[in-house]
Amino acid sequence: MKKASSYFFIPRESDSLSGVFKRVRLMPLYSHPHFKDLNPNLTEHRDRCFIHIDFDAFYAQVEQRDNPKLRGKPVSVGGTPDGKGIVMTASYEARAFGVDTGMSVWQAKKLCPQLISIPCYGPKYEAIMESIMEVLQEFAPSENIEQYSIDECFIDISHLVKNSDSQTINWEQVLSVARQIKSRIRIRENLTTSLGCSYNKTYAKIATKLEKPDGLTIITPKDKSIIYQLPVKKIWGIGTRIARRLSVYNIFTIGDLANTPAHILHHEFGINGIVYRKLARGEDTSEIFHKQEHEKAISHQHTLSNPIYKSDEVKQEIRRICEYIGRKLRDKNLVTGYLVFVIRYENLKYAAEDLKLKVYTNDDRELFSAVIQIYKKLPAPRSNVRARLFGLIASNLLTDSRCENFNLFNNKVSVPYYTLDEIKYKYGEKIIRVGISR
Repeated sequence: MKKASSYFFIPRESDSLSGVFKRVRLMPLYSHPHFKDLNPNLTEHRDRCFIHIDFDAFYAQVEQRDNPKLRGKPVSVGGTPDGKGIVMTASYEARAFGVDTGMSVWQAKKLCPQLISIPCYGPKYEAIMESIMEVLQEFAPSENIEQYSIDECFIDISHLVKNSDSQTINWEQVLSVARQIKSRIRIRENLTTSLGCSYNKTYAKIATKLEKPDGLTIITPKDKSIIYQLPVKKIWGIGTRIARRLSVYNIFTIGDLANTPAHILHHEFGINGIVYRKLARGEDTSEIFHKQEHEKAISHQHTLSNPIYKSDEVKQEIRRICEYIGRKLRDKNLVTGYLVFVIRYENLKYAAEDLKLKVYTNDDRELFSAVIQIYKKLPAPRSNVRARLFGLIASNLLTDSRCENFNLFNNKVSVPYYTLDEIKYKYGEKIIRVGISR
């Protein structure tokens, strides 16, 4: 059984609600199309139709749906009522005050004093998304659907909307199918969605943002002028820093980027410059993305509501991080041979070190021991400078053979972690726990 990503989150608090309000850990499968994702045999997609579905302020919309008292009020999800934590999403009423994703709740409340901050109810959101995926499978097989993140997905409906005689896309039929999808989601979950439809994934993703919330926009091959006049930051993968570098070359709109000579962009950005240009010109030939093999790395980071600096507290947080990574590795039947540990302090300075493991493992105890070794190598911060964020990256991954070459002179006790994981999944996080530190 596929486990929801929030299942792996280990609560830091001890109150009775800590088992319910869990963070959502589903991240995008990849940031944006890379050169290897583009089909070298195609100049651009022809006779194809992709729909990008974006759930309007998803977490906040769910909370407003479930609690009528929150409707029409500024709501954020991801923090606590006392101002701790990070805004994961904000309702449109809150966005009108400047509240945005990634902002601290404390900062958001300065912009909007009446903001209602609600903890993240991860299991509920993921259950809703599973239900919506079932709706989408009424329109297309699972291989035509890509869940890009917790509140975004792509669907290839080319097989539904081609004219039978010419095999070209019938854009009137596209409009009909898109409306049916919106209606089915509304009936199933009573949520609004914004849809963008186009002949490639990049233009579909851009189109979604043109009419939000509850929008529906179609961009055909004849509609490039609509795309070309938009700011260059609308391109998938171009953020503030890249946009600033592009402005040096007087590139401010998608049209400017599309018409810039390829050699200039290649000189400034390497192969990514060529990709940006192709995306701008509607030459994104990437397909629905599915992982064909296991990940290259598994990572986890957590920002603490209350920063810490005492050694015992730090070790407890390291333990939680290692338990998360260990369980995630075992869920995917993987072992790791390389770790990178990161700490961010209150003064925003980072400290990081890596370690190549002597043996591949997904054992919580061995991960903990290795990270403690890394931690001891890190330069000591100034006196009483507290740690705010801890992160661990496990890479160099291999399939777990579930057998060990035991050292006859090592009194290591084998722990049935896979069985313990299943017990926790069935009966709850606190039913059993392995001691990995004194």
